[in-house]
Amino acid sequence: MVKIGTSCTNCCFLDENTNCKLGLLDVFKDRGAEITIDNDSVSLDRLCQYKRQSDWQSDKSDNEKNDIIKQEVYIKGTIVLITDNEDDLQNTISKIKNISNFKVIILYSNIKISKMLEICGNTKDIEYKMIMIADTDISKQIYLSLKFAKNGYLFIIDCSKEIDDNMIDKVNTIVNKKMFRVLHIEGTDGIHQSVNMIHLYKWVKGDLEIPIKDKLLDIAEQEGSDSQIYTWKEVNEQYIN
Repeated sequence: MVKIGTSCTNCCFLDENTNCKLGLLDVFKDRGAEITIDNDSVSLDRLCQYKRQSDWQSDKSDNEKNDIIKQEVYIKGTIVLITDNEDDLQNTISKIKNISNFKVIILYSNIKISKMLEICGNTKDIEYKMIMIADTDISKQIYLSLKFAKNGYLFIIDCSKEIDDNMIDKVNTIVNKKMFRVLHIEGTDGIHQSVNMIHLYKWVKGDLEIPIKDKLLDIAEQEGSDSQIYTWKEVNEQYIN
């Protein structure tokens, strides 16, 4: 079996005492990662996307490097908005924070295209794909729409329901700051505010026929592995701490 890991050798965030300037070795250790220190060499059995060569941004201070790397690794992906009401849509878009890393797919009905263009035109920095739907099988519509998706994390939002303004930042925290492996976050009301890895969602055909949570639990049972499924309660606890 191929083992995947990270060597910290020559990483600009590793100091002369083999400590991580970002404090990530302690975080990985808390997550159960195996860390090996051999003289000046440090390695771990997890992928670390913060790894940068020693000459990376060499003209920048440590604080500047910290700010740059946090922006580089911040989660990306696609947000699917489901709506049949223009006010709900406009309200949802205005509430979502840190959306610039995401493509937005809008599955809509009962709204004029001219109004859709007006709403989306007010946020020019965001890439939109608008899809008018008639089929009531929303799980099917979401799955089919993902041929237009941007890889990363998939957030599904029903615009008629309340949303957590900070949900994107919360997922970034549990994934990129607390180093949890997250494949799926259960929705707060059905699929509303559910979060998935897009490539995995496509591979198991999303919520078609069987909810994705049940599919992931079945796979985890067969492999004897952690399902990597979380609730928003668990995500919120990590965000507070």
